[in-house]
Amino acid sequence: MATACATAPTRPPVSIGSGQPRVDPVTGEVIGPSAETTDEALNGFVRGDGGLTPSFMAGKDVKRAAVLLPFSHPNAQVRAEAEAMLAGIELALFENGGTDFLLLPKDTAGRSSTAEARADEALDEGADIILGPLFGTEVPVVKDVALRKSIPVIAFSNDRTVAGGGSYLASVMPEEEVVRIMGYAASRGTRTFAFLGPDTAYGRQVETAMRAEAAENGWTVLGAAFYDPSKSASSEVSRIASLIKAERSQVGLLIPERGTKLLSIAPLLVVNGIEPGRTRFLGTSIWDDSSIWREPALAGAQFSAIDPDNMGNFKDTFKRIYGRTPTDLAAAAYDAASLAITLAAENNMKHGGVTDPDGFMGVNGLFRFRLDGTSERGLAIKQISGSGASVVEEGVTRFPPGDS
Repeated sequence: MATACATAPTRPPVSIGSGQPRVDPVTGEVIGPSAETTDEALNGFVRGDGGLTPSFMAGKDVKRAAVLLPFSHPNAQVRAEAEAMLAGIELALFENGGTDFLLLPKDTAGRSSTAEARADEALDEGADIILGPLFGTEVPVVKDVALRKSIPVIAFSNDRTVAGGGSYLASVMPEEEVVRIMGYAASRGTRTFAFLGPDTAYGRQVETAMRAEAAENGWTVLGAAFYDPSKSASSEVSRIASLIKAERSQVGLLIPERGTKLLSIAPLLVVNGIEPGRTRFLGTSIWDDSSIWREPALAGAQFSAIDPDNMGNFKDTFKRIYGRTPTDLAAAAYDAASLAITLAAENNMKHGGVTDPDGFMGVNGLFRFRLDGTSERGLAIKQISGSGASVVEEGVTRFPPGDS
């Protein structure tokens, strides 16, 4: 695998799913997964040497993807997220799968011990790949089970410490967003950065990524200010404003905050003498929220996000079929399932297939998995104005040659 990743790409990234609806060729109507299809799939199983097989698939070279998600988690929001992710996976199967690809959904309940047991079951039933789990605490036990048969695990945690050793993280990582927005700012002359954000795991993750990227490129970090998310950030805003006003060069201020809290912080920065023209306000994908775009203090601010051109069709199809807007993780699950289906068609549901250095083009845009289990993304840059947020630089559509 290491040798393959060092070679130049020999083809464009594989298109693993556009999110386009499947249309009935006679009526022209959009069609989607149905209860009848699900009932048929569950009606009778046989066991062959290859693993668990529905009776209607008997005799076929069946490929199996286990889906490990917390369907019975005590938190209703988590249960809803798991159902949305399964819907995304089912949609990928419907749009891209043939008649020889089988999903094996399994409930982890959000517990490591349960996730381990379900992974054991999946291997016994002949799973070729595991999609999930959702939580970082579950990933180590699942990948340990999967390693017994060298089964790839495509998990959905954003905790990069659990990546590697056979597990790959399909979520859009905060670190990737930070690298993208800092790189864009630096390409336009901003090479001095500061941080203002919540004292949370996410805030710390983003600040650490900012410092690492600055150190990697020889850029300057003025300082960082963390505030209690449940309290006013006025004193931290004042402190970071003092540092920025004393700096002669343009500063990129990274603010990984959302919603009403961001709407209170941005004007407070201006009150403290921070002019958006001299200081670049930078954000992550949590700024991709129309509720914040009319704030005058954020005019001209920029953030990294999924390219909307890739996501539009998927959102429309998902909402048409399931009656609700897909979550970010539902889109990630769709791409993970589409990737598994693509590899199954190539008879390459292996670690080497997952880490193809040319990458894959999904509804979340271009991505590829590094050998350390993290993902590299072709993110776009959006800029806020009074009328909304528009793309000022599209995500790349092809990775440069080099190690993945």
